Amino acid sequence: MLCSRCSTNLPDGSQFCLKCGQPVISTANSAALAPVPAPGVARPQPLRAQRQSRIVLWLLVLVLLGAVLWAAISESPAAQQVQEFVRWSHAQTIVDAAVSVNPRSFSSREFTVPPGALNVSVTGEFSAAASSPRNGNGKGNESGQDRDTGIEAYVLTDAAFAVWSSGYSTQTQYESGPVASATINAPLPAGAGVYHLVFSNKISPRAKTVHATVLLRYKSWLPDAVVRLRNRFWNWIGL
Repeated sequence: MLCSRCSTNLPDGSQFCLKCGQPVISTANSAALAPVPAPGVARPQPLRAQRQSRIVLWLLVLVLLGAVLWAAISESPAAQQVQEFVRWSHAQTIVDAAVSVNPRSFSSREFTVPPGALNVSVTGEFSAAASSPRNGNGKGNESGQDRDTGIEAYVLTDAAFAVWSSGYSTQTQYESGPVASATINAPLPAGAGVYHLVFSNKISPRAKTVHATVLLRYKSWLPDAVVRLRNRFWNWIGL
């Protein structure tokens, strides 16, 4: 033991310095007298641990932002499922049935794109089949008209549909040409609009049956879940 004032060597158990009279505090007593934080006061966290916590927090934020970005822009099946789950991506059925089309006529389905819609497209597939031969005498008596199975599919704006149905040519969003079957993948402008899906049999004297499954797909500015939470918040505060 050493005196804290004059550094004189002292015997173990000394309470005062034999030379200068300075009170001696043993190692055990000095540890007992160390300052203790008051109840309820947290001990200061080491600087290194604080930095590590901030790094982990920022990494979690970046991972979360990356996941949101992936779910928003990816076209993978998993991302599409996430988008549909939170109602960010929407799919509405335009037609999913067998459609009868009379000779020299057409059949149409009207559909509406809501305001604020993004990445709008019409997707699906269809196939056409002609009615039975009118003479009913089998394949040997079938004419070229009897073997006709072609149909034309169009996607038109509301204004273009009015022009087209009057017998005039107009701009189309999609046009298949005369085919027996085809896959539709027609992008549409963003934003609200009224459109028509048309199956045309104008060039044929035979009635046709069209088996079609066609969907309207689009994304919203905000997922429906976020919109509902926002509306609930406005209602809660009385706005």
